[in-house]
Amino acid sequence: MRYSLSCVGGLLFLVVVAGCSSISDQRQATGWSRAIGFIDSGGVAVSPIMVPDTVQAGSPFAVTVSTFGSSGCIRPDQSHVQQAALSADITPYDSVWVGSETCPADWRAHPRSVELTFDRPGAVLIRLHGRSFDHDLTLQRTVAIRP
Repeated sequence: MRYSLSCVGGLLFLVVVAGCSSISDQRQATGWSRAIGFIDSGGVAVSPIMVPDTVQAGSPFAVTVSTFGSSGCIRPDQSHVQQAALSADITPYDSVWVGSETCPADWRAHPRSVELTFDRPGAVLIRLHGRSFDHDLTLQRTVAIRP
Protein backbone atom coordinates (compact mmCIF):
# COMPACT_ATOMS: atom_id res chain seq x y z
CA MET A 1 0.00 0.00 0.00
CA ARG A 2 2.81 2.37 0.85
CA TYR A 3 4.44 1.66 -2.54
CA SER A 4 1.29 2.46 -4.51
CA LEU A 5 0.72 5.74 -2.60
CA SER A 6 4.26 6.91 -3.33
CA CYS A 7 3.82 6.00 -7.02
CA VAL A 8 0.52 7.89 -7.15
CA GLY A 9 2.13 10.83 -5.33
CA GLY A 10 5.07 10.82 -7.75
CA LEU A 11 2.74 10.60 -10.73
CA LEU A 12 0.61 13.46 -9.39
CA PHE A 13 3.77 15.56 -8.90
CA LEU A 14 4.82 14.95 -12.54
CA VAL A 15 1.36 15.93 -13.83
CA VAL A 16 1.43 19.18 -11.81
CA VAL A 17 4.97 20.03 -12.98
CA ALA A 18 4.08 19.27 -16.60
CA GLY A 19 0.96 21.44 -16.35
CA CYS A 20 2.90 24.36 -14.87
CA SER A 21 5.60 23.92 -17.48
CA SER A 22 3.16 24.18 -20.36
CA ILE A 23 1.55 27.28 -18.80
CA SER A 24 4.92 29.02 -18.44
CA ASP A 25 5.92 27.94 -21.97
CA GLN A 26 2.80 29.68 -23.31
CA ARG A 27 3.77 32.87 -21.51
CA GLN A 28 7.28 32.74 -22.97
CA ALA A 29 5.83 32.53 -26.50
CA THR A 30 4.74 36.18 -26.19
CA GLY A 31 7.28 38.92 -26.84
CA TRP A 32 9.83 40.09 -29.38
CA SER A 33 11.64 37.57 -31.57
CA ARG A 34 14.51 38.23 -34.02
CA ALA A 35 13.86 37.21 -37.64
CA ILE A 36 15.26 37.81 -41.12
CA GLY A 37 13.53 40.89 -42.50
CA PHE A 38 10.70 40.98 -45.01
CA ILE A 39 12.14 42.80 -48.07
CA ASP A 40 9.15 42.48 -50.39
CA SER A 41 7.73 46.02 -50.35
CA GLY A 42 4.16 44.84 -50.96
CA GLY A 43 3.49 47.89 -53.11
CA VAL A 44 5.03 50.52 -50.80
CA ALA A 45 6.88 53.10 -52.92
CA VAL A 46 10.20 52.59 -51.13
CA SER A 47 13.02 50.52 -52.62
CA PRO A 48 14.28 47.77 -50.30
CA ILE A 49 17.88 48.66 -51.26
CA MET A 50 19.28 52.06 -52.19
CA VAL A 51 22.93 52.48 -53.23
CA PRO A 52 24.89 55.23 -54.97
CA ASP A 53 25.73 54.66 -58.64
CA THR A 54 29.43 55.48 -58.21
CA VAL A 55 31.82 55.86 -55.27
CA GLN A 56 35.52 56.54 -54.81
CA ALA A 57 37.76 53.56 -53.94
CA GLY A 58 38.62 53.57 -50.24
CA SER A 59 35.76 55.92 -49.32
CA PRO A 60 32.98 54.63 -47.07
CA PHE A 61 29.44 54.93 -48.42
CA ALA A 62 25.98 54.20 -47.08
CA VAL A 63 23.62 51.52 -48.33
CA THR A 64 20.05 51.98 -47.12
CA VAL A 65 18.14 48.73 -46.71
CA SER A 66 14.48 48.59 -45.78
CA THR A 67 12.35 45.82 -44.41
CA PHE A 68 8.57 46.02 -44.44
CA GLY A 69 5.75 45.28 -42.05
CA SER A 70 3.37 46.66 -39.46
CA SER A 71 4.44 49.76 -37.54
CA GLY A 72 3.40 48.21 -34.21
CA CYS A 73 4.77 44.69 -34.62
CA ILE A 74 8.06 45.20 -36.48
CA ARG A 75 11.17 46.97 -35.17
CA PRO A 76 14.31 47.24 -37.28
CA ASP A 77 17.20 45.26 -35.85
CA GLN A 78 20.82 45.01 -36.99
CA SER A 79 21.99 43.69 -40.35
CA HIS A 80 24.53 40.97 -41.01
CA VAL A 81 27.10 42.03 -43.62
CA GLN A 82 29.53 39.69 -45.35
CA GLN A 83 31.94 41.54 -47.60
CA ALA A 84 34.48 40.34 -50.18
CA ALA A 85 36.80 42.30 -52.52
CA LEU A 86 34.08 43.15 -55.08
CA SER A 87 30.83 42.07 -53.43
CA ALA A 88 28.77 42.41 -50.28
CA ASP A 89 25.89 40.32 -48.93
CA ILE A 90 23.51 42.06 -46.54
CA THR A 91 20.85 40.28 -44.48
CA PRO A 92 18.65 42.65 -42.47
CA TYR A 93 16.96 41.45 -39.28
CA ASP A 94 13.84 42.69 -37.52
CA SER A 95 12.43 42.24 -34.05
CA VAL A 96 8.96 40.80 -34.64
CA TRP A 97 6.15 40.83 -32.06
CA VAL A 98 4.88 37.34 -31.26
CA GLY A 99 1.73 37.36 -29.18
CA SER A 100 -2.01 37.49 -29.05
CA GLU A 101 -2.35 41.26 -29.52
CA THR A 102 -3.31 42.26 -33.04
CA CYS A 103 -0.90 44.32 -35.11
CA PRO A 104 -1.94 47.52 -36.87
CA ALA A 105 -2.97 46.83 -40.47
CA ASP A 106 -0.51 49.39 -41.84
CA TRP A 107 2.37 48.30 -44.07
CA ARG A 108 5.42 50.51 -44.01
CA ALA A 109 9.16 50.60 -44.62
CA HIS A 110 11.64 50.16 -41.76
CA PRO A 111 14.90 51.60 -43.18
CA ARG A 112 18.39 51.28 -41.72
CA SER A 113 21.83 52.16 -43.00
CA VAL A 114 24.83 49.91 -43.60
CA GLU A 115 28.27 51.38 -44.27
CA LEU A 116 30.54 49.71 -46.84
CA THR A 117 34.04 50.48 -48.15
CA PHE A 118 35.70 48.92 -51.20
CA ASP A 119 39.40 49.52 -51.86
CA ARG A 120 39.67 48.09 -55.40
CA PRO A 121 38.20 49.84 -58.44
CA GLY A 122 35.64 47.86 -60.43
CA ALA A 123 31.99 46.88 -60.49
CA VAL A 124 30.78 45.81 -57.04
CA LEU A 125 27.76 43.56 -56.62
CA ILE A 126 25.65 44.21 -53.51
CA ARG A 127 23.07 41.55 -52.66
CA LEU A 128 20.22 41.99 -50.19
CA HIS A 129 18.86 38.74 -48.72
CA GLY A 130 15.48 38.57 -47.03
CA ARG A 131 11.97 37.15 -47.11
CA SER A 132 8.99 37.61 -49.40
CA PHE A 133 5.36 36.57 -49.00
CA ASP A 134 6.00 32.90 -49.79
CA HIS A 135 9.75 32.46 -50.42
CA ASP A 136 13.26 33.76 -49.76
CA LEU A 137 14.17 36.79 -51.83
CA THR A 138 17.51 38.21 -53.03
CA LEU A 139 17.78 41.62 -54.66
CA GLN A 140 21.00 42.98 -56.15
CA ARG A 141 22.48 46.29 -57.21
CA THR A 142 25.78 47.21 -58.87
CA VAL A 143 28.00 50.09 -57.74
CA ALA A 144 30.93 51.39 -59.78
CA ILE A 145 34.08 51.87 -57.69
CA ARG A 146 36.35 54.51 -59.27
CA PRO A 147 40.11 54.81 -58.60
